[in-house]
Amino acid sequence: MIVDDRLETVLRTNVAGKTAGRTQLRQLVDLLGTVPLAKWNARHAAALQRVDSLASQLSDEECAAVLRGVPHRSAVLVYHFAQKTPRTASAAVASARLTDEDWLALIPRLPTTARGFVRHRSDLGAPVRKLLSQLGVDDFLLPEPAGIQIKPAQVAVTDAPPAPPPPPTPDAPLPELHPDVADGIGAIVRRIEAFRAKRKERDAATGEAPGQPRTDGVAPRFPFAEEADAARPAPLSIDLRTDALGTVVHAAIDPPGMLVGSTVFCADPAAPVHCNKAMALAFRHHQPISAGQLQIDGAPMIAGAWQADGTPLFAPDRGRFTGYLLRLRRPLVLAPVATPAQPAPPASDEADRLRQLLHELRTPINAIQGFAEMIQSQALGSTPHHYRAMAASIAADAAQILAGFEEVERLVKLESRALTLDPGEADAAEVVTRLIDQVTPVFSARNVRLAVNVPDAALPVGMAADELERSVWRVLSVIAASVAPGERLTIALETGDRTAHLSIALPAALYRLGDAALFAPDVAGNSGSFSAPAMLGNGFALRLARAEFEAANGTLLREGERLMITLPRADNPAPASTAQG
Repeated sequence: MIVDDRLETVLRTNVAGKTAGRTQLRQLVDLLGTVPLAKWNARHAAALQRVDSLASQLSDEECAAVLRGVPHRSAVLVYHFAQKTPRTASAAVASARLTDEDWLALIPRLPTTARGFVRHRSDLGAPVRKLLSQLGVDDFLLPEPAGIQIKPAQVAVTDAPPAPPPPPTPDAPLPELHPDVADGIGAIVRRIEAFRAKRKERDAATGEAPGQPRTDGVAPRFPFAEEADAARPAPLSIDLRTDALGTVVHAAIDPPGMLVGSTVFCADPAAPVHCNKAMALAFRHHQPISAGQLQIDGAPMIAGAWQADGTPLFAPDRGRFTGYLLRLRRPLVLAPVATPAQPAPPASDEADRLRQLLHELRTPINAIQGFAEMIQSQALGSTPHHYRAMAASIAADAAQILAGFEEVERLVKLESRALTLDPGEADAAEVVTRLIDQVTPVFSARNVRLAVNVPDAALPVGMAADELERSVWRVLSVIAASVAPGERLTIALETGDRTAHLSIALPAALYRLGDAALFAPDVAGNSGSFSAPAMLGNGFALRLARAEFEAANGTLLREGERLMITLPRADNPAPASTAQG
């Protein structure tokens, strides 16, 4: 044969049904069984994967029947099938035709169950039997007794049974094995001899006869127990699955027997595994569990307090409750406060970290906004109108979020003195009058009675016109978003010796709040048809306006039922110190 393409031919054949699967499995085992170990390559590895695929389509008995009917000379196949079920492993071992050298190299690598199947073979040489004896497998296939008539169909045996191999001794040389196997067997023999020596010394010290059981009730320690196992790190989280009764049926921990079989929804504090009442109540109502408290009394790896989060499971056919999927986590433990207390980081460092965080948040939102605008403008090709509308909505939301980030960053910079407003002058009377005209339609739509008192003469203040307009608009927008229909408001702009005062009455929804709640970021008025003044609510807008006025040497204070804005006049010298905020 010039080119052997039998394996490729088999792999190219499609399998339809179990009969074809058994036939192809038999062909692949027959072809792979003749390949020496030194000639295995990627092509044979692919064929071995096909063998696993075919074996998964057959039952355990069908796969074992195929292996028993195909003798082979491949140690790779024996090792591969030895990792499967006992029936398959037994069939692979029984059909193998290996030399003693192959068995000596293969046996130490086989699972314990597969080694037991090897001992049933009648063609093992003395070195192989000796190796099995040293590994603890010594109940070999018994020879046929003398005088038994053997039928021709039976396996022929010699008249005299083979002599049993001599028992291993510590000084006897080991067979020619792989170096790792020889070292491991030698270590086992040395440990056994050390155990025997220690037992003799103990018997001599206590005066007891060798081989007699001890009368003090103390069991001897085998040398293997003297080596401490490496400590395993305790798990920080464990995944569990329970049945409908709350019994753990699966635990993602080694060994799972530490939790499998326990009931986790028992609220009795005397139980070894018990939970709090809220978690037990959620189980009875088949509701999701969030931050449940679980206490386990058991092995050190799992003992202690746990926090549980879980989701109920229901059968897809009739919605029958089938159990829970739980994730156990160790509760957070706050570190003890250092003594002496460490100084708090400077405000500038906190501001820098917050600005860095805002910068990292802007990057993905900018990308979302840009991609949404490309879809909305059909820059990537024709897009249905429905998706264009969705893209436009996403782009608008992204723009609003970016605007909110800018306001947060502006507030941080102003409060940390990292940003100063540009110097300038503005006519406060003209700016306030123009802004009131813009917001008057909102008040009129709600039937709000508005009383305005603004001087006709110019009132210059020491704040740039655009900055003044932005800050006053923040305050007026909060008032417009919070006023109720039919309320009465007054806005008055007055002048003093060195300052100008803008007084704005608070709506009922705001003057009932305390000073801390009024400037809190989560305070949002009744917006109605008027848009929210800031992404974080009315309180954040007032706090930002207060920081802007303070940066211009002014103030924004609450005086009873009014907001009082004070700004230095531009036609008088500025005050020597900044007013309180």
